[in-house]
Amino acid sequence: MTVEQLVNLVKKAARDYYDDTPLEEVVITGGEPTLDRQYLVDLVLHLKEFVNWIVLDTNGYFLDDAYLQELIEAGVTEVMFDLKAWDETLHEWYTGCSNRRIVENIRNAYGKVKLVVNTVFVPGIVDDREIENIARFLAELEDEAEIDYRINRFRAELSHEKISRNPYPEEIERAYSIVATYLKSPVIGKSCVRERKVEVTRGWITVFPDGTSKRRTLDDYRADNKKLR
Repeated sequence: MTVEQLVNLVKKAARDYYDDTPLEEVVITGGEPTLDRQYLVDLVLHLKEFVNWIVLDTNGYFLDDAYLQELIEAGVTEVMFDLKAWDETLHEWYTGCSNRRIVENIRNAYGKVKLVVNTVFVPGIVDDREIENIARFLAELEDEAEIDYRINRFRAELSHEKISRNPYPEEIERAYSIVATYLKSPVIGKSCVRERKVEVTRGWITVFPDGTSKRRTLDDYRADNKKLR
């Protein structure tokens, strides 16, 4: 699919569900959207014409300073980094790669763009200690601009390898309490979901490459979360 085709698909979804553009926010997620640099930059440039806030959801491995600056100039306003684990050995076991490059790219991005860091809570693997170490690192960066640190739940039913179970609600709450001692903006969330306090009811449209789309509301996501308990 070309950039133009994808942008037209987004516009069609906006018309179908909201009757018009501009859109308040678009989240570019994956897979890993930074793999095709020119495509991503072109996509952001086109989206900027009718989207107020453009979010990039990435593992951050390729997002060095030059790449980040190019995306900011194109129109990216927020970057969500997925930091899978703090311990480098654990991260290599989990992903096959070191996390040092990702950590450095997060450090570099601070102050240049709205920064969000996501970690999936995986019971017995990425739990309290890993979460606390990441929160401590982010607290060392945090100065005037706040960093949103989001704790997402591991979903065993979606995992290709049964490495763990779904976390219990009290485990997530405990991790949240740990993060709250370090950072101003901890969030219990799900991937691509915006848990901001807003005055109006909000919804999201997921646009798929086959031309279909699906509208979801915050209530839908909360209902999904309850099913995991």
